[in-house]
Amino acid sequence: MNEFIVTIGEKKKSIQISDENHVFINNRMHEVSLSKVSDYLYLIRIDEKVYEVTTTQKSSEEYNFTIDGRFLEVIVRTTLEEKANEVLKRKEAALKHDNIKAPMPGLLLKILKKEGEQVEIGEPLIVLEAMKMENEIRSPSSGKITEINFKEGESVDKDSVILKIE
Repeated sequence: MNEFIVTIGEKKKSIQISDENHVFINNRMHEVSLSKVSDYLYLIRIDEKVYEVTTTQKSSEEYNFTIDGRFLEVIVRTTLEEKANEVLKRKEAALKHDNIKAPMPGLLLKILKKEGEQVEIGEPLIVLEAMKMENEIRSPSSGKITEINFKEGESVDKDSVILKIE
């Protein structure tokens, strides 16, 4: 059985090709038939509905489809390729550098960590006073503080990069 993950926008669908006439879409079986009209035009019957489909391949996994006049950009991967892609995304996110920016203008009351220190997700980093309120800024990721751009007692503008985490 051939298994694929089809991504359309943010939605993913599991496709399993059982045989020439049976396909499972998100674990629901459908009867299908395919007729090739030309190099790019097909008629596909899924259960009792017939769709006119044109397709062009953009890359090894990217396709453009027009289904009954509706344009779709689609990514088709095998289940294994999709799992590998997810692992790469997680690894890339883990290597991401985070700039900790001031969410609002204010006075930097406390810097709770020093340059070179390790931090964990959710750990308090900074106390920022704005509109007579103390706001604790927490770490969005784990890593090492590589740069601190301000000192306690200094004013910061909105979106000023206070520190960096790698």
